Amino acid sequence: MRRHPICLRGNAKGNMRGEPPSTGTERGSVGLVSDRRFGFSTPFAILAVVLGLSAFAGISFAGDVNLAWNASTGAAGYKVHFGTASGAYGTSVDVGTRTTYTVTGLAAGTYYFAVTAYDSSGVQSGFSNEATAAVTGGDTTPPVISAVSSSSVTFSSATVTWTTNEQTNSQVDYGATASYGSSTPLNATLVTAHSQGLSGLAASATYHFRVKSVDAAGNPATSGDFTFTTSATADTTAPVISSVSSSGVSGNAATIRWSTNEAANSQVQYGTSTSYGSTSALDPSLTTSHTQTLSGLAAGTIYHYRVTSKDAATNLVTSSDFTFKTTTPLNADLVVAYSFDEGAGTTAADYSGNSNTGTLFNASWTTGKYGNALWFNGKNGYVTAPCSGLPAMNAPQTIAYWFTASRRATSTQPVVSLADDAQQISIQAGFKDSRIGVWQDPGGWLVAANQPSRTWHYIVYTFDGATHRFYVDGDEKGSSTIRPTAAAPTSLQIGRVRDGSDYLRGTVDELRVYSRALSQTEIQSLMNIAIGSQP
Repeated sequence: MRRHPICLRGNAKGNMRGEPPSTGTERGSVGLVSDRRFGFSTPFAILAVVLGLSAFAGISFAGDVNLAWNASTGAAGYKVHFGTASGAYGTSVDVGTRTTYTVTGLAAGTYYFAVTAYDSSGVQSGFSNEATAAVTGGDTTPPVISAVSSSSVTFSSATVTWTTNEQTNSQVDYGATASYGSSTPLNATLVTAHSQGLSGLAASATYHFRVKSVDAAGNPATSGDFTFTTSATADTTAPVISSVSSSGVSGNAATIRWSTNEAANSQVQYGTSTSYGSTSALDPSLTTSHTQTLSGLAAGTIYHYRVTSKDAATNLVTSSDFTFKTTTPLNADLVVAYSFDEGAGTTAADYSGNSNTGTLFNASWTTGKYGNALWFNGKNGYVTAPCSGLPAMNAPQTIAYWFTASRRATSTQPVVSLADDAQQISIQAGFKDSRIGVWQDPGGWLVAANQPSRTWHYIVYTFDGATHRFYVDGDEKGSSTIRPTAAAPTSLQIGRVRDGSDYLRGTVDELRVYSRALSQTEIQSLMNIAIGSQP
């Protein structure tokens, strides 16, 4: 239905003799019917005409026109006159004392309107200015139905879906023959994607169905005939789960994915043991590709999990047990951290929080990989520091640092020395026998590799309690399972061996010691993070 609002506003005056409508004025303009009074206590003020169009919800093939005018003091009522020719008003309606009126049910075409007032004796004024309105025809094009299909067919139910090219309501006729006989309840919501569920069906039966949609203008559309066949018995076969995996694992979250051979819902049970104890929110959507995100996890923790899925027939399946480990923050178990960014003075601050402040002897400040660094002269330059929190020599640990030198090392040149002074046992990280690695004194190499080129390189040694690994710039260059001697460090020296017989020549920056073995992924992240800015 279309409503055409016509607002009649102005100061025109009417008279008692029924003067004809004024002429020569444009639609929507103000014109006066007379300057004479017709017996009212105040002049009759007829309104000017303003045309417009607005939508009106409903189903109709006709149009409405809204009229409005100013009240006139002394008027007992008003009449609205209209017709399809100018000045020829074949229809009149007494609207009483109202000053607005809606002419309804008009067919398409152009209409002409005028208003008169009458007093208590029934004496009527002349016509007001004439207003016109063009009423257009309604929507007569039916919607187009496409993509009709049936899905989720069981022994007693099915789902029918379809689309329309415009918003319409939804209904399905269905039955054992093309005569149907049953219909779903009408869904009056106007949509373009339609879905209707059929229930209470007979097993092992072929059903005919057709879909119906009606648009907002009342235009109906009906599809052709389609069929589906219900299953013979109730579905008692559970879905089959496959491709269970974890991804996006961080310190406090992980994403679990899996597939099923039929549409089913999604849920994950998880915890720090095979008793699980926690369950993700159930996703009731029926799908074959499943994703669930677990959050609020503890860092550096092994989690057990299993996935569950239930199909439309409520058959439940549960996977076997799987595990993942959340990541550990890079600063976890950090026991020594020297940025060497002071640039002056004789001390190097320990940023690990263990107060292992280093004291400089003949070591020089210079430009580093990040900020400043320490240069060791190969003769008498070194740093000493306490050993608070340092791991035992046979315990898990990581030693990491940036290093560069202007020439190849051909003599023993330690970068880091962890020593048990009482037992005269130490672990040395640095250069020996023209190679680079970590050795125990007394003893030999724990792990070694060829020396890298003479530029900045990130050198890392890890021991997880069983395997030594040596990395250069994030790439593993060597490993071994040699068991180190058990001893607790009582001194930490940088740039010389425990007894002071050998010294380092080169530049060291960003030196860290951990009481755990970092993973290769952590090492590759750490090499790009300066001390003081790491998480």
